[in-house]
Amino acid sequence: MTSELVPVIGLEVHCRLKTASKLFSACPLRPGAAANSATDPYTWALPGTLPTVNAAAVALAVRLAAALGCEVAEESGWDRKHYFYPDLPKGYQISQHARPLARGGGLEVPDPEAGPWATRVIALQRLHLEEDAAKVHAGALLDYNRAGAPLVEIVTAPVIRSAAEAARVLRSLRLLLLRLGVSDATMEDGSLRCDVNVSLQRRGSSAPGVRCEIKNLNSFNFIERAVTAEVERQEALLAAGVPVTPVTLRYDPARAAVQVMRVKETELEYRWLPEPDLPPLRVDPAAAAAARASLPELPERTRMRYCVLGLAPIEAAQLIDEPVLGDWYDAALTSLGPRGPALARRLCKWLTVELIGRVPPAQLASAKVVPAALAELVRMLECGEVSAPAAKQILDLLVEEGGVPGGIAAREGLLLENDDAALTAAIVEVLRGYPQQVAQYRAGKATLWGYLIGRVMQVLRGRADPQRVHKLLVVALQSPPPGDETI
Repeated sequence: MTSELVPVIGLEVHCRLKTASKLFSACPLRPGAAANSATDPYTWALPGTLPTVNAAAVALAVRLAAALGCEVAEESGWDRKHYFYPDLPKGYQISQHARPLARGGGLEVPDPEAGPWATRVIALQRLHLEEDAAKVHAGALLDYNRAGAPLVEIVTAPVIRSAAEAARVLRSLRLLLLRLGVSDATMEDGSLRCDVNVSLQRRGSSAPGVRCEIKNLNSFNFIERAVTAEVERQEALLAAGVPVTPVTLRYDPARAAVQVMRVKETELEYRWLPEPDLPPLRVDPAAAAAARASLPELPERTRMRYCVLGLAPIEAAQLIDEPVLGDWYDAALTSLGPRGPALARRLCKWLTVELIGRVPPAQLASAKVVPAALAELVRMLECGEVSAPAAKQILDLLVEEGGVPGGIAAREGLLLENDDAALTAAIVEVLRGYPQQVAQYRAGKATLWGYLIGRVMQVLRGRADPQRVHKLLVVALQSPPPGDETI
């Protein structure tokens, strides 16, 4: 990118809400069902059918607006957006154009350029409800199961600074959607997709550039690559003295390039008009306040909490990016009680390295090992009750059969000897049994230290903390036991 031009990027994110039925009818919403099997007369726009607003979809949209800090309107309206395409049976889409459900707010996203734990808030312009269109398959085949599905559209201000940040914004929004439980946010099936508006502005100028829109991106990688390609396309046009014209584009992953689909529509072409078959949408302020009060800890607040606990940024990201993993970790951390903060880092490593190496995150909910069991195992390891190799054996058995770590350790003979008197007795036995090696070590042959430690661990059958044995052996070699000057 030339130093004189800076990208100005905004996102329009469409998210399918997690409801049982469609936005304006009781038709079941069944993603993944056989083509055209989840439809009804309203879906097909048959004469005489009228829309009825799905209250559950409104509640989920209000919950999302509350989490984003938006101002929820007490009264919003419905409008018809006209365009003629086979995926729209009515010839128009019901949306909220003039009076959206919510305005303002912002999304907190990581800002790695400013520091490993830094964040910044991406301002939002609006959030509104609308119905989805049918899905067009290759060969112009149409599946109307999706037609009428409830969507919420989140529109950011044009404040995003780079292709990488655009992808981070969508990642952060997806995590928020999952944390709130308002959407499955599965990009592969189109329940979360994004249109990106890109323009170039002269550095230091307030004059806006010409905005072009890339449609229907459903991959974080595609968003980053598409924005990069569009910035390069506009730069090349301007460098050649060709003005940028407002167009709608698609991204071609095979060519890693954007392709012009059509000249960008104007608002007049959509012939917006108020929806005559629906009354204004009213949201009780008490309902909006209740939605705010019931919010869970949001992802970026969780990230900061993990920072305070001493986790590395990459560890925190792993827990947050896999909500199931993060919930499991928090449950295990809670079960540790006051010891939790001191063991937070070790617990994270045992979860994300050892346990996930045995149980995939998607299977944790049904696994025989429970959060409290892993937490207890980590505590036992920290307190020197078991060795690291023994802890891994115990974890294998917890995964296989469940149970309690202490009980498994006792049954399998994996508990370490923690009685100093018993450890000292074993050390004395070794020192008396190997007087020649003891004398050589005291004479300066330091390489025998490992030999002596090994003999002590052999006497103890490996059931001792080597560090504790080390400390006690140092003391024993410095002064012979009372009444035995030969050692």
